Amino acid sequence: MAARPIGRFYELQQEVDVPEPYVLTSKIKIPPPTRKQMVAFRAATNEADMERALFGDRYDDIAELFGDRPEQEYTAFANEVWKHFFGRGINDVEGKSGESSTS
Repeated sequence: MAARPIGRFYELQQEVDVPEPYVLTSKIKIPPPTRKQMVAFRAATNEADMERALFGDRYDDIAELFGDRPEQEYTAFANEVWKHFFGRGINDVEGKSGESSTS
């Protein structure tokens, strides 16, 4: 019988609530991004590279699916994917506004 893994690394794997894949269509399922994907996402210098890093090998299918659709649909999708994997952002916090309070 193999020894049970020990250490905080293995404990974290049991404790962290990793979201299920985001199901866009029956053929396009986006798994939670890996650490490597997020490092590439933050290092990206343009939107296309950010999307490619985040969506991985599903990027081309997603680009094709939304290619001839209104931009608002893609934006809604992108926002929903972000919330699915990472929760609410600062602009989603109740009481937060885009207006400056220094008028």
